[in-house]
Amino acid sequence: MLNLNMPKLKTLLTVLLLGFSVMLYGQDGKFGYIDFNGTLRLMPEYHEAEINLQKTQSDYREEIERSKREFERQYIEFMLEQDQLSPSIVAKRQRELQLLMDNNAQFRDKVQSELEAKREELLVPLKRKLMEAIASACSEQALDYVVDTGKGSYLYINPEKGVDISGTVYKLVGIEDGAERIVEGGQPVLNVVQEVKPIEQ
Repeated sequence: MLNLNMPKLKTLLTVLLLGFSVMLYGQDGKFGYIDFNGTLRLMPEYHEAEINLQKTQSDYREEIERSKREFERQYIEFMLEQDQLSPSIVAKRQRELQLLMDNNAQFRDKVQSELEAKREELLVPLKRKLMEAIASACSEQALDYVVDTGKGSYLYINPEKGVDISGTVYKLVGIEDGAERIVEGGQPVLNVVQEVKPIEQ
């Protein structure tokens, strides 16, 4: 078992962190910064993808509602008739209702998976276009790397050390001048779809 001296361990960690900071900020490279996810949401194609996804979701919702109504109809019919049915028929109807309910639940789960896949499918070309625009902006402004401020891990960026490439990228991907810049936490996802709300039963 390791016998760690806490004061010495804290000192060692402090030295390591300071050394890492010196290496990071001692680099001569010039960096840019942009909110990837926020910019993605401002792209004209994103709005089109969202409408496309909502149309698909609407189609699924209609089918789910139809299945729900059918289950309710059969359930009410069974409740009204069960006193007049033999035990074997009652058991059979109950099994049929349970199977119908299970099938409806499985369909809703499948719908959610298909919507997520559709969202990602719609966002892939948008993400690619945005990444290409970021690469072009970096090449144009001779930047070595880009920080994604949308991840929320950068509490402060010195504007004298970094370059906000949002304006350049906006032009490259077709976002109008004066568009509000959105800053959100989280990974740059199209975690397309959301954003489409889960379909309720």
